[in-house]
Amino acid sequence: MVGIIIVGDIELSPFSKKYTKEMEAKNIPYEIIHWNRSGKENPEDNSRLTHFEQVNRFGSLISKARPFFNFRSFAKKAIKEKKYDKLIILTTQTAVILADVVLSRKYKNKYFFDYRDPSYEYIRLYRMLINKIIINSYATSVSSPGFLKYLTDKKELIMSHNFQDKFYDERLFKCSPRKEEGKVIVGCIGYLRQLEFLEKLSDIFGKDERFEFHIYGSGDCEDELREYAKQYENVHVFGGYLEKDKMEIVDSFDMICYYFLDNFVNTPGIANRFYDGVIRKKPLFGSSRIYAGELIEKKGLGISLDEDDPGLTDKLFDYYENFDREQFEKNCEDYLETVMEDEKRFTDAIKEFLDS
Repeated sequence: MVGIIIVGDIELSPFSKKYTKEMEAKNIPYEIIHWNRSGKENPEDNSRLTHFEQVNRFGSLISKARPFFNFRSFAKKAIKEKKYDKLIILTTQTAVILADVVLSRKYKNKYFFDYRDPSYEYIRLYRMLINKIIINSYATSVSSPGFLKYLTDKKELIMSHNFQDKFYDERLFKCSPRKEEGKVIVGCIGYLRQLEFLEKLSDIFGKDERFEFHIYGSGDCEDELREYAKQYENVHVFGGYLEKDKMEIVDSFDMICYYFLDNFVNTPGIANRFYDGVIRKKPLFGSSRIYAGELIEKKGLGISLDEDDPGLTDKLFDYYENFDREQFEKNCEDYLETVMEDEKRFTDAIKEFLDS
């Protein structure tokens, strides 16, 4: 049996399906050990071992220490009792709190490490631990080339992109015309965090009547953002959505807002909405300060601007009015071709791991 472990809720980790899909195809039994941080009970599932404990996302490190220790104890107990043959370690935090397990003689070269999002790699000892975990893994995947500067070059790392195959299979080939006469609908979709930055974006678009700014997603700051947006007639906060409705929501946009605060965690990553834009042929509006913004410009997938540029909305509107739709469509398909080549290598690595 294979143990899949994540220091979070598996429902919020769609990339886990890339692993479970291959195990189900091979009839390999597995269990998921995860942490429901809302503390609310969910429907029973025989394939899951769930640790229930609420934690404040923005609490201090000290306040989070005990809940993390409790999940570590929960996971270690399950691993000891179940005696899994192999492990799949999802996310960096999971690997760190279970470092003694994955680096043990029993699991050396018997775990697949899915690296997502840096956190404390600027600390030398932390970075050394992460790299040791990578070297001792059977294989390690990363979700963005932007992470490579933090990681060891002593082991080949496999790209695993932040999107699901089912969305690729349903992709569009044409960039649809503007949804509303005279206005450009810029859409933001995903988990809502960093209230001040979202308020800044609301100000940018709310003060320009040529745009509608549509925000979909739940999160830590949803209520505060909804209240803030009331001052603008053209800024709308719609709240949470179902996964099955995601592509329909993306189709309602003219452009996708791929704008994140420039910081150690956000800057090197590539989030789901990047692929949403490419798959549904929606030009991306990115930040020139982050890796994905550079990629948007390099691959011709939209436009990247600095958030403090006083002419930001003028440049964005001019881009939308004049971009070459046919060339944009081709750029999207060319980029997706390289993505799918990476995804095949990733899937092959999972199969090899399961067969080893």
